[in-house]
Amino acid sequence: MDRLTFNLGSSRGAPLVVSGRHQRAGARRAPASNAVTAAVAAIRERYDWDYLWMLLFTALLFFRPQDQIPGLEILHLSELTAIAGLAAMAVRRMSAGLTIAHVNVEVIAIVILGAIIVLTVPFSIWPGGSAHVFTDIYVKIILIFALMMSTITSPRRLRQMTWVMMVASGYIGARAVFDYVRGVNLVEGDRVRGAVGGMFENPNDLALNLVTFLAPTLIVILHERKPSRRIFACGLAVAMLAAIVCTKSRSGFLGLLATGLVVMYYTVRVNPAAVGAVVVAGLMALPAMPSSFWDRMDSIMNAEEDQTGSRAARLRLIDQGIQVFLENPITGIGAGQFKNYNSPDEVEKWRVTHNVWLQVAAELGIGGLLTFAYLVCRGFSANFAAMRIMRHSRKRAGPTSSRPAESDLRLTDEEWRTLDLNAKGMLAAMVGWTVCSLFASVAFNWTFYYVLALSVAGREMLAARRAAVRAAEEAAPIKAAPRSRLIRVHA
Repeated sequence: MDRLTFNLGSSRGAPLVVSGRHQRAGARRAPASNAVTAAVAAIRERYDWDYLWMLLFTALLFFRPQDQIPGLEILHLSELTAIAGLAAMAVRRMSAGLTIAHVNVEVIAIVILGAIIVLTVPFSIWPGGSAHVFTDIYVKIILIFALMMSTITSPRRLRQMTWVMMVASGYIGARAVFDYVRGVNLVEGDRVRGAVGGMFENPNDLALNLVTFLAPTLIVILHERKPSRRIFACGLAVAMLAAIVCTKSRSGFLGLLATGLVVMYYTVRVNPAAVGAVVVAGLMALPAMPSSFWDRMDSIMNAEEDQTGSRAARLRLIDQGIQVFLENPITGIGAGQFKNYNSPDEVEKWRVTHNVWLQVAAELGIGGLLTFAYLVCRGFSANFAAMRIMRHSRKRAGPTSSRPAESDLRLTDEEWRTLDLNAKGMLAAMVGWTVCSLFASVAFNWTFYYVLALSVAGREMLAARRAAVRAAEEAAPIKAAPRSRLIRVHA
């Protein structure tokens, strides 16, 4: 049963479970029945096994203990937790008479992108390598994204999932700073890479992930009301910021600036003093940054400052990526195969595109490029839609509404803040990821799909909530219903 646990009465009333099937809101219920329903709903929402397995999978994916503890890797814990979560989801939903997974347009688009990967395998320069990208990476993305869409069904779950990724990013950032101070895990002389593998290993990929999840962390610091959460988020943000500096990633620096602008835009109108304090703190921290960091950042505009030649190499890779796409506009050269493409005209051999759009275009052709662009646009639009629903809700509530919970969505203050912070934080994360992805081949990395899932989940909660409230308002004049009537909200 899909559930969104909210208050459907007054802003402080007893919670009502908005599910795939529930009784008409206008029908009378005894207070004892309401209390029992609320208690059962809270317990079941808390202990759904598919959500718990999803949470554990996310922790394993981001903390990567298998890279640090000998023997864990052979257990394949991530795969086992994913399978357990999918099985629990199928059992729960089918026992409730629902489809195996909740399907929306984003799930369909991700499946279509997977189908394009499969259909282009016969045209790949290395079919086995492209098939491996699908079976070893992308099919997992499809399944886990569908699992997230079916399990992240309440504001509390949304907040918990976001905090798991924030804490993991803070942990990985702290590890990177510690390594940088000790002079270990360095590449190109003085650039730190991730202490764990996977999507955190490369300095630029490490910076991309830290910038992406720094966005909701900053939103928590500047907008959250609970001091404990703000203080903890401050510690995480310091670790992430320091690690970004230690990577000396130019793309990370540009993404950080873009993310900061979005966060300040949504903060300056409600708390200009906080924005001023952040700016002053940032200016005071500038002298503490190593001179080598600024030398590398200067190479963004000044080619003479690029001592490694990576700036010129990336420009050549852009030309090569465009040329490969023009030569293979329909089928591409196969998922993951740009680095294996070897033509007489190539100058930069055995290199990735270092640009997500060129990566998708060159490897999957125009169909893959359009589908991936659609997914990115959906990530942005989901957050704008969530904020629009909340804004219109306040307007409908009338000018006398002084608290978020008094909007016509009838959310509690905690629910409202969670959904509001999620929309703003994930929008800033999308901006940071988009800027960094212009310099990274990350189309098949987990980061984007997690941000997309959290963005879409917030939007769907609000849309379902709005539909349920309006259905309840329509039924309000009816004192008693002769027969129970079903309202399908989210199935």
